[in-house]
Amino acid sequence: MSQSSILDRLSALDTNTVSDALDFLHLKGATYGLQPLWDCPKIVGRASTVQLGPKTDAVPTAHLLAPVIDAVTTNDRVLVVSGGIDGVSCWGDIIANASKEKRIRGTIIDGMSRDIDGSRKIGYPVYGRGVTMISARNRLVQIDSGKPLQMRGVTVNQDDYVIADNCGTVFIPAGRIQEVLDFGERIDSRQCDMVRAVRSGCPVSEVMHDAQFEAIRETVDIPSLVAAPVVSSSKQHANKASTEDQDLVALFADSDTPGVSDALDKLGISGQAFNIMPLTNYEKVVVGPAFTVRYVAASDPPGSVGDFIDDVAPGDVVVIDNGGRTDCTVWGDIMTQYAGLQGIAGTVIDGVCRDVNRAISDDYPLFTAGRWMRTGKDRVQVGGVNEPIGIGKAHVKPRDIVVADANGVVIVPRDRAREVAEVTRTIEKTVAAIREKIAGGSTIAQAREELGYHTLQRKR
Repeated sequence: MSQSSILDRLSALDTNTVSDALDFLHLKGATYGLQPLWDCPKIVGRASTVQLGPKTDAVPTAHLLAPVIDAVTTNDRVLVVSGGIDGVSCWGDIIANASKEKRIRGTIIDGMSRDIDGSRKIGYPVYGRGVTMISARNRLVQIDSGKPLQMRGVTVNQDDYVIADNCGTVFIPAGRIQEVLDFGERIDSRQCDMVRAVRSGCPVSEVMHDAQFEAIRETVDIPSLVAAPVVSSSKQHANKASTEDQDLVALFADSDTPGVSDALDKLGISGQAFNIMPLTNYEKVVVGPAFTVRYVAASDPPGSVGDFIDDVAPGDVVVIDNGGRTDCTVWGDIMTQYAGLQGIAGTVIDGVCRDVNRAISDDYPLFTAGRWMRTGKDRVQVGGVNEPIGIGKAHVKPRDIVVADANGVVIVPRDRAREVAEVTRTIEKTVAAIREKIAGGSTIAQAREELGYHTLQRKR
């Protein structure tokens, strides 16, 4: 098979599917923590490996990576750089421009970048651990290139295949690319059937049963799920929001998380979910009763991973405690599709999600500790539903009120919801009055002093 054909086939997949294919083949290749450093496009290509290390002398050297960039002669290269140091850059806009001129497809660094706006400006994709402003000069040097190296625990060889997108970065051994592509295409086809089945009204507990995934291993053609009888998508939910649910949700309809957080502070309630952030900067505020789910390590044989969603009422917020695990996901595109169709308000995860492009394009609200492409199947399973759980250091009981927006997530204890809502309204009215006074010419100090800003969230 030609090189261009292999890359075209790989480009048609995403990191989630490729990671699943590697799982089926018992291959290691999915990395955690190498994320897009700007809103860059997916990159697919072959690895040009570069090993960096600390500079230990004062001898002048060529700028790190420059010799490798100059040596590139084909348009299928992705620079794969190992040996970065936290807080120190090993990438910048000058070498991004040089790489763009050499038709290099992108760079994956197990380290940090600076001048990221320069890479964004020229449309050059950069994936890594984060950004900094500190130069590598006199701190890092290039030690070797074209040799095997480690990227977040994965061995990468020169000319291995690379795919990176919004969920992270995956490396595929060059000698196994055909197997990975074959499995990946079968997985992709099967999951498209699953999505169509969900859209047609089939319960997700049937669609996502382990037997459906295991069928991918078969070499024969896999019959379409959609051909099977399905339940109408207009079926009535076994669970519905109660009148009290609706009343409590309405209390926070015009509030946001900063106001609610201040109210919780004033009342001495700990409800802010630490480090649980929106997938994107949502303009709307999500409010709903919590449908709690607790995940545990998978047993042998493994148990269910998503059947619970058939029991979630429209308007509920699914709140998942995966113990903060970042090594496997508990939410993907099929769950997103189904939740959106069923009118579920959003999902909060103390853990990671995948298939983020689907969630963003569907405008389905997701709040998580991160994103990664590796499946949770055979790694975790549902341990309990509608029981007390923990999310980002916040305690959540079933039917507590969840408020989530671009600032994060807060949990309001159900039995204190009316009290919290009342204090929230008082705080938000005061803040609005301060803004009005500032607009009218008052100084911030005057407005704050007059309206008691500094005591708004102080405990009673």
